[in-house]
Amino acid sequence: MTSLLLPLVRRLPRFALLALLTSAVFLRAAEPTPATKLRPITPEDLWSVRRAGAPDLSPDGSRLVFTVQDYDLAKNSSATHLWLLDTAPGAVARQLTTADSTDSAPKWSPDGTRLAFTAKRGSDESPALYVLRTDGGEPEKILELPLPISAPRWLPDGKRILFATRTLPQCGTDFDALRKELKKQKDSKVSAKVTENRVYRYFDSWQTDGQASRLMVVDLATKKVTDLTPRQNRRFLFNNEVQFDLSPDGKRVVLSAGTTPPPFTASENSDIYLLNVDDPTAPWKNLTADNPEGPDTSPIFAPDGQSVLFGRRAGKNTFSVFTRLTRHHLAAARTETLTLGGADLSPQDWKFSADGNTIFFLAEDRGFTRAFRLTSGGIAAKPVEVFGLGTSGSLTVGEKSLYVLNQTFSRPDEVFAIDLATGTSAQRTHLNTALLTGLELGRIEPYAFPGAGGDAVSGWLIYPPAFDAKKKYPLLQLMHGGPHTMIGDAWSARWNAHVFTAPGYVATWVNRHGSTGYGEKFVGSIDAAWGDKPFTDVMLATDHLLKKHPFLDTTRTAALGASYGGYLASWVAGHTDRFKAIVCHAGVTDFDTQYAADSAVYWLDQSAGGTPWKKTPAYDAQNPMTHAANFKTPTLVIHGELDYRVPVAQGLQFYAALQGQGVPSRLVYFPDENHWILKPQNSVFWYTEVHGWLKRWVQ
Repeated sequence: MTSLLLPLVRRLPRFALLALLTSAVFLRAAEPTPATKLRPITPEDLWSVRRAGAPDLSPDGSRLVFTVQDYDLAKNSSATHLWLLDTAPGAVARQLTTADSTDSAPKWSPDGTRLAFTAKRGSDESPALYVLRTDGGEPEKILELPLPISAPRWLPDGKRILFATRTLPQCGTDFDALRKELKKQKDSKVSAKVTENRVYRYFDSWQTDGQASRLMVVDLATKKVTDLTPRQNRRFLFNNEVQFDLSPDGKRVVLSAGTTPPPFTASENSDIYLLNVDDPTAPWKNLTADNPEGPDTSPIFAPDGQSVLFGRRAGKNTFSVFTRLTRHHLAAARTETLTLGGADLSPQDWKFSADGNTIFFLAEDRGFTRAFRLTSGGIAAKPVEVFGLGTSGSLTVGEKSLYVLNQTFSRPDEVFAIDLATGTSAQRTHLNTALLTGLELGRIEPYAFPGAGGDAVSGWLIYPPAFDAKKKYPLLQLMHGGPHTMIGDAWSARWNAHVFTAPGYVATWVNRHGSTGYGEKFVGSIDAAWGDKPFTDVMLATDHLLKKHPFLDTTRTAALGASYGGYLASWVAGHTDRFKAIVCHAGVTDFDTQYAADSAVYWLDQSAGGTPWKKTPAYDAQNPMTHAANFKTPTLVIHGELDYRVPVAQGLQFYAALQGQGVPSRLVYFPDENHWILKPQNSVFWYTEVHGWLKRWVQ
């Protein structure tokens, strides 16, 4: 089976591996009937894809509820609805809600008769809390607050719901006072934002509004709201996430919250706290004070409520450190790290089985995101693969089956069921089958080659539709971001491999040094050396493919990257003229101005090997702008004004350096987009610009 080949990367001799992997071909496209007239995919098609959200399993295991988001390209908007799926084999998913709404985060009641969810419907000014009976009727609005409600969770009595929101500390649960203050702020003619904190914005939002995260409980009968975290005076985490779990008896909450004090001059440390639901005034108990510098995240209770499982990254510089599964035993006040039997994996999305004897988790592994389980063996238990197809997410555990959202290069997320007894899997939804069966998608091939330092490096080769080996094709070298991420067998709504190749290109994506999924040492190999091994890998991959495949035109190549991939794009611009064109989207092009970034500024010291006020030889050498005099390749620069992860000055400065030297270049600036291009019509325009640039210089 082809999907089992990539785990061999570190086990086979280097050149034996090449022969094995490059002979494997993925045929992902649906098999058409003879009468089907196929066409290439277009950027517009990406906005016809129905996007499935995380499923939740009913208490009796008979039904799944999940969300489906549908876009309207003409209106430049979307609606999200709840869907139901019986878990019995052969059942077909059906839409449960139909309002023009943004239904989100559905959770089953303890008796399985109702669903709590959040939505912005009708006159709602922000997402409110709703409850819907699954046997019919309209949703009941339980509570609307001045600021959004999120992450609802039923208490075991079925009479109360725990949820997250934000407030102003001086207002607390006086929501009338909160509304007045928010209106006052909105109506003010003063637009200034003022701070003395090092972190004052995150991704695309400012954090100078004084708002604080809170967990609250609402009584369904009386609508009375109780604040469980009345002393919290800031957001739980810089990234605005709310990571918590409710104990099986409903008496305690575990919560991940930041402990780094203002003005946040040190990188964020988060600890796991134990809260008392019945006594919000009781002191929080810190369960992870033994890790004072690294983040402890995503806590969940064991089914018996006696221990808490969470993720830990220890130490001050954790940007390239794997997450360790860690368990805290409440009665004994003892914390232990699960060693995974030495498996070089970074777990995510961990869940217990109903009896608590098995832990399931997902992890990136050699180009795939697989599901694993841990059973006997205590803290040294070795994970066993349960499901390895494509890329899985949103793990849900039933008594006899696992459920995941699963995608591949050629199929968006669908609900899959994995039988725990037999290991067999089945696709349970077909939200996009009708769309995909009308498209001709090129095949996908994994390959491997000796990269920097002789290390085995793997990549993907994406073919165009109607590929003809007798023809010559330009090669697009796609360079992924992160830098610590992985290009897996996965669909992408933003950088879609098939949309890139549809006009008649062959594309490759390389999991170069620094990529996740290939071991912790491989991830950390680029610290303070962003431009070294990754650039070498990209160049060697290009050499390897051009030599191996006679259908590739050695004179027509292009390099494209975003974020850290944009760093590589600017690095390529300063170190080689072999490519006919470059596309740099939201790229880190200058270390000095990157210090205007959001909390990413904390890991820049480690990644860049210095600071603007403490420059080192590595810092200067690895800064793309140090090599600006070498820029010669025609380059398309794209950036969004609301990008606080890689501030817009990065793109503007890169473009200015190109223009100042007479290098053919083009700037595409989005005043209303962040690090990503998320609005449908902007996305289509983005592809139009990229394809236009490639046609002009490469095709």
